[in-house]
Amino acid sequence: MKNKKITTLLLHEEKRALKSYLLLFYITLFLYDFFYYYLYPKFIIKTEPGFGSSLSYWNYILFLLLIPVSYLLIKKNKLHTIKYLYLVVYMTCVAITDIILFTGETVEYRSGNAAELILILFSPIFISKGFYWTATITSILRYLIVGIFIQSATVVTPIAIICILSIIAYIFLKRSTSYIDALTSMYEELRNKEKLAFIGQIAASIGHEIKNPLASLKGFTQLQKEKDLEEEQQYYLIMEQEIDRINSIVNDLLLLGKPRSAKQFRKNNINEIIAYVISITQQLASQKEIELLFHVDDNMPTVLCDENQLKQVFINLIKNGIDAMNDGGVIRISSKMDEINTLSISIIDQGCGIRPSEMERLFDPFYTTKVDGTGLGLLVSKKIVEDHKGQIQVESEVNNGTMVEVILPIVQ
Repeated sequence: MKNKKITTLLLHEEKRALKSYLLLFYITLFLYDFFYYYLYPKFIIKTEPGFGSSLSYWNYILFLLLIPVSYLLIKKNKLHTIKYLYLVVYMTCVAITDIILFTGETVEYRSGNAAELILILFSPIFISKGFYWTATITSILRYLIVGIFIQSATVVTPIAIICILSIIAYIFLKRSTSYIDALTSMYEELRNKEKLAFIGQIAASIGHEIKNPLASLKGFTQLQKEKDLEEEQQYYLIMEQEIDRINSIVNDLLLLGKPRSAKQFRKNNINEIIAYVISITQQLASQKEIELLFHVDDNMPTVLCDENQLKQVFINLIKNGIDAMNDGGVIRISSKMDEINTLSISIIDQGCGIRPSEMERLFDPFYTTKVDGTGLGLLVSKKIVEDHKGQIQVESEVNNGTMVEVILPIVQ
């Protein structure tokens, strides 16, 4: 429903931009010709006013016929077709008229209308690089073709003017697209924060109420397991695993709902944290014939952090690498100083990689490609890293592995 509303708003804005563009085009077209062919000859140079050829009248008839065509296309929401239609029709008509009027003539080539400049200068109004380049290239080609047919170099002047206006229009277009990209990025960030806030509120409200019954269920399951026959033990094992899984989800949700402040952080050696994580994930990696290699920078400074939370981050990331490698291999973990105030920890696996479509949703709540995944591991990891004023970056290539880099500020 929300996406439909956004699409409707974008369509409405596109219609407004198109109507303004066409209105400006017609006003400029008629006023320029009225001044140049009637007021200027009659009152300034004292000659007979009027078009030099009947072809100009036919051009006007054609431009007026485009109005009902545009109206029908607007009703069908084919807005992109309209602007390209006007561009092609105008450039084609004036080019044919110029070729017919000036081929074989000795008079100086003088043609054009300010409306043509409107087509170029105001093309950024649609925030479309495709239309901008089409308008610019079509205008230049129009004068080049006319110049070739009439064998005149005077077309260089209008081409130069078009190039200058195109540069100005491109600056406006670039600025507009940058502004829209920034707004889109801010909107996405705000939307993700709203999601996290909502999850955190739910977690804070019901998390503890869920954990208490879970503890009771697990206790009674273990008690009943000791009493029942051996052949029924497998069912209790499944029950315990599922209870642990639910408990893990609740813990992750609670963590999202309770951000840590810097006052709760302590100075820790990041190499010691990673070494501990490797020691407890080594057995899991060995079961899949995966080797964990840790390249240490011995000069690493201390980090102001919550030790247990960072351990959870690196456990999640290394486990993800192990899960992605079904044929064994090597996971390389390295720590290094990046800049004066930051350090980075890289985890590089040789797994199946991540598809671009999956990369876009990597940190979405409850999104997972694993059969037994919760879709919260990476989200929680990102939240922890951001609480530490750091960043987490992911690069991946399908069938060639993934690199996850955690960047953290050091203690000043």
